[in-house]
This record gives sequence, structure tokens and C-alpha cells, in this order.
Amino acid sequence: MLSFGILYSLSLILFGLSDDPRVRFGGAVATLLAAGAIGYSSGTFVLAALCYVALTAWMAVPAVSPWLAWGRRAMWGVASLGLVIHAWPGQEALVVAEQAVLKPGSVPMSLLFHHDKVLVAWSLLGWVPLFGVSLGAGGGGPVWRLPLLVGGGLAAIMGLAMGLGLLAWQPGLPALFWVFAIANLLNTCVAEELVFRGLLQRWLMGKVGPVAAVTATGALFGIAHLAGGVAFVLVATAAGLLYGLVYWWTGRLVWSVLVHWGLNLTHLLLFSYPLLADA
Repeated sequence: MLSFGILYSLSLILFGLSDDPRVRFGGAVATLLAAGAIGYSSGTFVLAALCYVALTAWMAVPAVSPWLAWGRRAMWGVASLGLVIHAWPGQEALVVAEQAVLKPGSVPMSLLFHHDKVLVAWSLLGWVPLFGVSLGAGGGGPVWRLPLLVGGGLAAIMGLAMGLGLLAWQPGLPALFWVFAIANLLNTCVAEELVFRGLLQRWLMGKVGPVAAVTATGALFGIAHLAGGVAFVLVATAAGLLYGLVYWWTGRLVWSVLVHWGLNLTHLLLFSYPLLADA
């Protein structure tokens, strides 16, 4: 079932990248029906997800009035939020590992392969290109600026986490590394960057300017990690600022996705994960 889960998430992202509506929507419908047929998703979730696909298609139809346009945007926003926070009826993630200790001295965690948040990524890929330019690149500058930002940013964020007592230096390759790496990229990084940077940051930049947009989106990204505690919110906010700067400076969402993924893999490979047990 894990192999199908990987294929399911990858397929939705690839179909979302297509410019052909027949491939984009037909592929999503076929993927969802296959997930229901083999028992990867419940019938309740598949039915609701098909309605979400129809809602996404409706969003592309010109609105007859401003009220209708705002109404369907609100419907899409509420539905997408439910997917992001795993609140839809019938949503049951595939449990890869339950309460496993990935690094000695770390808190136990469950590794889940979700099938809901990737639907938001599929939907947003119809409006926000993953690889193409979706934002005017900010400032240009020397070619070494971006690697310096990324390298320095990663070091500063992990240093902050260690300084707050959340993590300890602990290099090692956990047994579940490759499953984590695939799930984190397909089901977390792509979807979260599309929502926070591709949707929110891009919209805010047109309203309040780049600096305020990057700051506000970074803060919202931090607050979204409140379940980890106040100290973890500070670290997540710093990470959100880094991802936002990368998106602003490059204009391409793929770079913020890769930096997000790289930070998460650095965390897993070189530090206690997800947090120290006595943090």
C-alpha cells in the first residue's frame, strides 16, 4: 500500500502540472477512483475529493458576479484548509511507523503517509507554476548571493533550534529515511510552499510589498507549527522567512520547495528528530 501511496501523491502532482484540462482533471479523477478501489482512501473521502476536483474546475469558469467569485473562493479556502489540517471526513492516513524513536534521546513520532494535503497542491498547480516564473525576482545581484543565503540560513536556523534546547547534534541515517524523504517532499514541502509562498506571499506582495509579505508569511508559517510549542514556532518562523526570501529572490517556487525539503532532511540526518525528549 505504501508503493501505491507514493504513486498516488506523485501522480496528483504530475497531473497538476499539466496544461491540458483533460489530463489535469481526468488524471485526478482516475487517481482518486483507483485509491478508493484498492482501499487506500475511504469511499467517503473519495466522494468529497471528487467534489473538490469539481470545485477547482468551477474556479476556472468566469464568474457572473463578484459575489459569486468571492463565494466560490471562500468555499475553496475552507475546503483546502480542511485538507491541510487533515480534518476531512473519511481521511485516514497510511501508518508507516507508529510512535517510533528515529534517533536515541528523541521524542517518539508516528510516520504517516497522508493523501489529503497533496490535493491542495494539485489544485494550486493550476494557478501557480512550480518550475516557471511566478513572481518577479527581487533585486538580481551576484550569483553567489542565493547559495550564501541558503547555507547561512540553514546554519542559523539549526543553531537557533540548538540554542533553544530543541535539538542536539546527532548525525545518523534512520532506518525510515527514504520513506520520510519521499513523503516529506510529495505530501508536505510541495503543498506547504504552494500555500504559503505561491498563494499567500504572492498575494500579499501585491498588497503590502515584498518585505512585509515575506515577514507576514513567515510568521503565519511559524504559527502553523504551534503544536510543537512556542520555541518551535520561533524556529519555524525563521525557516518560513528563509523560504520566503528564496522565493522572492528567484521568482520560482521550485527553489523554496527544495530549500524547505533540504532543511527537513538536514534536520533528520544531522540532529535529533523531531525534538529532544527533554526539550
